[in-house]
Amino acid sequence: MDISNKGELKKFLLTLEKKSYPMKPCSEDELTKLKHFSPTKTLPSNYLDFMSKFGNGAEFLTGTHYTMKYILELKEWAVELLEENSFSKKLTDNQFVFMMHQGYMFWFFNLDEGDNPPVYLYDESLDLTDFKKVSDTLSEFLISLYD
Repeated sequence: MDISNKGELKKFLLTLEKKSYPMKPCSEDELTKLKHFSPTKTLPSNYLDFMSKFGNGAEFLTGTHYTMKYILELKEWAVELLEENSFSKKLTDNQFVFMMHQGYMFWFFNLDEGDNPPVYLYDESLDLTDFKKVSDTLSEFLISLYD
């Protein structure tokens, strides 16, 4: 899917919807729970938009945990992964782990970087000494997963 302008997550989601792409959205109750997930910070609007459409599944994300079923456990799993690998960096309360793939890599964003924050990665198969920035914006990252 070619979406030329960065940050056009809503346009991307609408395009998939018009094409009747199979997506399992969050219910209103689930979105409300998600919005209250972080007691001190607000989740980025682009993340909430994404979850409103794909929060319970999307075919192009098979094998990746990000849905409401797992969202409460992702950070715990990420912390365990870092500990198992004796990684020197730690996750803070400001970092929100929103996706994990096959238990060896995860993605997060900082809660204080706006509605379209950069995305960072930890991957145990890479020789990392710090978390790796993989996208300047959350919307760009999410759209790239489909492409």
